[in-house]
Amino acid sequence: MDSNFAKAVSQCLAEIPRRRVATCGAVARALGDVRAARAVATWLVDHPDTPEGHRVVRADGRPVLAQARRRLEREGLHLARGRVDDSGPIEIIGGVDVGYQGDEMYAVAVSIALGNLDTIEIALVRRRVDFPYIPTYLAYREFPGIEAAVRRLSRRPDVLMIDGHGRLHPALFGIACYAGIRLDLPTIGVAKHPLAGRVQPTSEKHAAAHSVRIDGVTRGYAWTPPNRSRAIYVSVGHRISLPRALDLVRKTTQHRYPEALRIADRVSREIKGNEKREKGAAR
Repeated sequence: MDSNFAKAVSQCLAEIPRRRVATCGAVARALGDVRAARAVATWLVDHPDTPEGHRVVRADGRPVLAQARRRLEREGLHLARGRVDDSGPIEIIGGVDVGYQGDEMYAVAVSIALGNLDTIEIALVRRRVDFPYIPTYLAYREFPGIEAAVRRLSRRPDVLMIDGHGRLHPALFGIACYAGIRLDLPTIGVAKHPLAGRVQPTSEKHAAAHSVRIDGVTRGYAWTPPNRSRAIYVSVGHRISLPRALDLVRKTTQHRYPEALRIADRVSREIKGNEKREKGAAR
């Protein structure tokens, strides 16, 4: 890390493309150590006139500088409830699923093209499970495999879907939130079963999504895809708005579940099944 902190931060900010933002964590990593994230935020607050300082946001998408909102909106960035939706142009959707066999996990990351939903790449990681299953603590158990699988993709997805919850979580912070912050990627939580919240009724079946509220605040949606009798639960993970998250889930769902997650789940099951058969044949 450059000993001249002000100069180093200014150089990093100058590299942020127009109409995009960077998190404090991303700037800190560019400086050489993610632990500098808090120092970056503090320094910007103390130096609000720093060129391009308005482009730096906190992990939840809130601009560090209070006066940055109007400038970001003038530049064409969308803010929802005071948070930047910085997904930008989306071309590649990622999906990651984790399966288990004994004390081993199979983490599969899949990337697909948003335009035609064709599969671009599949990455697989097999590793030992180091953390026990504890309800609502899934991130500690699955993230090491998720991280390794996503990093094996030759190109990072523009948005990553996680088989699990985001804000629709008793702590408002599920595995999709944790993975998004750790990977510095926009993430969406997609789950088959609810963990928290109350589904709000609507008169339209299947066509409309039902909002799911926790303490009176909409934290996600329950949506029933075509050819599926039960709803799936969609919520924000990191750096994306809830309407956009739901829209992407709808656009990428052809067969009961978002395509990237469906393929990741299928591959994980196939590998686990093949290994079971091989072990059986070896006896």
